[in-house]
Amino acid sequence: MNHKNPFAQSALAAALTLMSSQAIAAGFQLNEFSTIGLGRAYSGEGAMGDTAASASRNPATMALMDRPMFSIGAVFIDPDVNIDGQSGSGNSLNANNIAPTQWVPNIHYVQPLSDRWWIGASATSNYGLATEFNDGYAGGPFAGKTDLMTMNLNLSTAYRLNQHFSVGIGFDAVYARAKIERTIGELGALLPAYGLPAAPADTQIAHLKGDEWGYGWNAGVLYELDDNNRFGLSYRSEVKVDFDGDYRSTIPVAYNAIGSQFGLPTGTGGNTIPGSLSLHLPEMWEVSGYHKVAPKWAVHYSMAYTSWSQFQELKATGSNGQELFYKDESYHDAWRIALGTSYFYDKNWTFRTGIAFDDSPVPADKRSISIPDQDRLWLSAGTSYAFNENASVDVGVSYMHGQKVTIKEGNDPVASRKNGQPTPYVFNSTGKAWLYGASFNYKF
Repeated sequence: MNHKNPFAQSALAAALTLMSSQAIAAGFQLNEFSTIGLGRAYSGEGAMGDTAASASRNPATMALMDRPMFSIGAVFIDPDVNIDGQSGSGNSLNANNIAPTQWVPNIHYVQPLSDRWWIGASATSNYGLATEFNDGYAGGPFAGKTDLMTMNLNLSTAYRLNQHFSVGIGFDAVYARAKIERTIGELGALLPAYGLPAAPADTQIAHLKGDEWGYGWNAGVLYELDDNNRFGLSYRSEVKVDFDGDYRSTIPVAYNAIGSQFGLPTGTGGNTIPGSLSLHLPEMWEVSGYHKVAPKWAVHYSMAYTSWSQFQELKATGSNGQELFYKDESYHDAWRIALGTSYFYDKNWTFRTGIAFDDSPVPADKRSISIPDQDRLWLSAGTSYAFNENASVDVGVSYMHGQKVTIKEGNDPVASRKNGQPTPYVFNSTGKAWLYGASFNYKF
């Protein structure tokens, strides 16, 4: 990886496909692996088995598929995330639409080998983040540009033990790409007060761009009580991504003593030095259920538990073991609860809806404006149309409403001087988003 930057802060902390505010899931986790799931708020995914996409959530659901199945689609995320506030010097900290729109594609295939064996493959994304502030933003050291993407390539297999139980296991190869830029913001105009020359607000003080692979596994169990009632239990392992490369900062070395007071990254005067950082993408457990309660109605639900407590710190070190950057994250484990229903109108049309709640794993005192995470409520609806017994299309839409949060970050030099003690910058963040998806499914 080139230009390893310990100031990656919340950024490398998220190495992935989309954006925290945009990801529409707690932390920097993504759920957008299918359109059919989007329409039901991803409720019951580990027990559905209605398209090839289910196998990427619980490989054991392949036992429900009697023919080769293919699914391809994408979810478009249109977020509206805003930041407001004012620094101690009176500069505005307002920033609107900091999370850009994004497409999240997905592709899935399942192949029966016999009446007991199946194999499947998929390409999705499970984690992601992207936020973007103007180059001259006053809070530049905490904002800038953050773009982190992951792609999850999965190969899995399933085996039916008997008429009730099926099991599955899979291998995950995760490609993570990270890019981050930070500017000096209003601190550049305050440097003369400390005997240093002033710098324009858009002066770039950090740049990171790199990519790396990590590996993990997943497994699942499917229990079919009968044709109308089934339960799923799935697990996805932690994936560790080790970024090894270079660190570079344009901040002069002479600024480090003062810059550290403001939370600036370690300056190297533009020189490049070796650096490394490890990112832990947490494991996840999910319990799901599906019940066809009437000839035309079904209900489905899920409870997902993500071990975010595995993500406790973001630490970058140099080749000699020296600490280049450290940020205490202290994430806690979090839940996602979803409930939905499906209505089978006729042999062509199916309608669905769902509601879900995402619990944020980020402690209030650890929030960052580069990942303005918050609790989220989902409201979803969707439909499928079957052209014939082989081909169908899905469309879905979700509205996500995020809780308003206050973020305290860094050290505001003017406010600190006025108060006679270290005082952080204070930001307020609000967020909501619309998600739109479409997919095509085919049975061979």
